[in-house]
Amino acid sequence: MKYLYIKMDKLLVEKNKLVKEKYELLNSLKIINDKIKNIDNHIINNCKHEWIREKEKGIIYPETFTRCLHCGLQW
Repeated sequence: MKYLYIKMDKLLVEKNKLVKEKYELLNSLKIINDKIKNIDNHIINNCKHEWIREKEKGIIYPETFTRCLHCGLQW
């Protein structure tokens, strides 16, 4: 019976360690996503947009999209 409690304690410690690591990784991911968003905004704001119109291919009623040839911004 004592062995069971020792094993359970080790499992709880391991679980808490993993939960802490999970939240650290989620925080790192949020920071990376924020950096990507800032870079995207910088690209979009500093691009000399050249707009092209495209239609979906292979569809009976295609939609038309307008996007920048340089940065890919869709309008």
